[in-house]
Amino acid sequence: MQPQTLERMSRDIVSDAATLSDDEARYLVDAYYMMQEDRKRAHNQARAVEQNADEAHSVSDNKIINWLADQSQMLENQIKRALDKYTEAHYMGSWMREVVGIGPVISAGLLAHIDIEKAPTVGHIWRFAGLDPTQKWEKGQRRPWNATLKTLCWKAGQSFTEVRRP
Repeated sequence: MQPQTLERMSRDIVSDAATLSDDEARYLVDAYYMMQEDRKRAHNQARAVEQNADEAHSVSDNKIINWLADQSQMLENQIKRALDKYTEAHYMGSWMREVVGIGPVISAGLLAHIDIEKAPTVGHIWRFAGLDPTQKWEKGQRRPWNATLKTLCWKAGQSFTEVRRP
């Protein structure tokens, strides 16, 4: 029996992504990164099975693991398409995507996490993202920054180091 592939996102669903709420966009960004980790894990597992050819049932295991990795890749791409539409619908999202190294996922995450009404200056955003070195997190107290936004900022920094302008 052939494994069924996941249904691709229709154009209607992708175009509806332009009207996502910030909560929905945050959820999709988180889901994207979780699926990315799952895909990497599946590819690493397939590579390990190939290297250990003596393992019983390695051929069928490898097919299943590769299928899972392919499905995760397809889901990643579909979520990225939806987040791309979300960022296109926002002026700042389109601007961020023009920055070399910032794609639809990071720009959607930044758009969804930063409320310019609550953080009107760069310093406010910097502090909200946990990037202010003077900020202290005391034992027993609530974290004074947004940990997910801090991670997104770190991922943006990593992408800047990995991308070279032609």
